[in-house]
Amino acid sequence: MAFAPMGIMNQMWAANDVSDRDAIRTALDEIVHADALGFSSVWIGEHHHVRPENPFYGRIPASEIFLAHIAALTKRIRVGTGVRVLSTTSAQRTAEEMSLLHLLTEGRVEFGVGLGANQIVEEDRATKAARFRALLDELIGILSGEIGPAIAPRPDPSILRNIWAAARDEGSIDHLAARGVNLVIGQAEMPHVQAPYVARYRASGGKGLTRGVRLVFVAPTRAEAIERSRVAGESYFRLMLGKGYHKQAVESGAASAAPQTDEEKRRLASFIIGSPEEVAAELDAYVETTGIDQLDVMVQIPGLATEDVRRSMSLVQDEVRPRLALNRTALTRSVA
Repeated sequence: MAFAPMGIMNQMWAANDVSDRDAIRTALDEIVHADALGFSSVWIGEHHHVRPENPFYGRIPASEIFLAHIAALTKRIRVGTGVRVLSTTSAQRTAEEMSLLHLLTEGRVEFGVGLGANQIVEEDRATKAARFRALLDELIGILSGEIGPAIAPRPDPSILRNIWAAARDEGSIDHLAARGVNLVIGQAEMPHVQAPYVARYRASGGKGLTRGVRLVFVAPTRAEAIERSRVAGESYFRLMLGKGYHKQAVESGAASAAPQTDEEKRRLASFIIGSPEEVAAELDAYVETTGIDQLDVMVQIPGLATEDVRRSMSLVQDEVRPRLALNRTALTRSVA
C-alpha cells in the first residue's frame, strides 16, 4: 500500500547549554536517519537571535544554506524552509536563493514562507499581514518573470508549485487562494482553531494543498512515552504555555489559564505522545478536525534523548504511518 506523504518538521531548537556545533551535528544525524527510514521531506525552521531568557532557542538563521548541506548528505528526502521569513531580505534575494537551491538539490526542495515576527519594530497584525501579502506578490512576480529584470539562476516553473505559505488572518488566506499558493498550518496551535483556516482557504477557491504538522513522541507503551518525554515536556511547556497560542485560547475561553495536569498541558501545547496505536488515533483525529491534505510530524524538542528520538521516528514510520486514514484519502485522490 502506498502511504500518504509524511515529512518531518525540525525547528532546530536546542537548550541554552548545548553548543551550536553539537545542535547542528545531532540534527544532521537525525535527518540522515529520517532519509534512510523513508520520510518524504524535512523542513527546517528559521530563527534569529539568542534568547537566554527561554529554556531553548533556534539555531538556524539561514535555512537555505543548511538545506543545501542536508541535500548533499541525503539521497531522496525533500528539503524545505519551515518557514522562510520574507521580511528579513528583499524579494529578489529570496527568489535568487530559491532558484539556486532548486538547482543544487535537483528539484528536491519545498519552500515554506511566512512573515515571522519583526524583531525591531512592533507592528499590529493588519500591518504585518499587508506587508506579507506585498512581499509574497513581489516574490511570485520575480519567480514567474512578471517582474524584471530577470534573475539568475533562471527560476524553474515548478518552484511556484512548491511554495507553501503560513497564514492565519482571513485576508491573507484569501490572498493565498487567489494566487494559487499552498497553505501550511503550524505545530503548536490547537486543531479546532486551525480548522477555520483550511475551510476559509477552500471557500475562497483555493485549489492548492493544505498541510499541517503535529509534535509527536512515540514509544512502545504510553507509560514509557510519558516517562521518556517528561523532562522535555516540562521545558516545552515553560516556553509554549501562558503566551502565544495558549494565551489567545485562554482569552477566547477555549482553554484554562492554569492547566493542572501534564495531560492537559500536552493537549494545550498540541504535544501528542503514546504508543503507535494511540498516536495514530490522535493524528487521525487531527486530520479529521482540520481537513488538511498532508500531515507532517515534529519529532525533536530539547530534552529528548537522541536515541529516543531515533526510536520514535522509526515507530512513526513503521507503525504509525501505515495506520493513518490519510493513506486511504491519498490513494483515492491518486486513482481519481
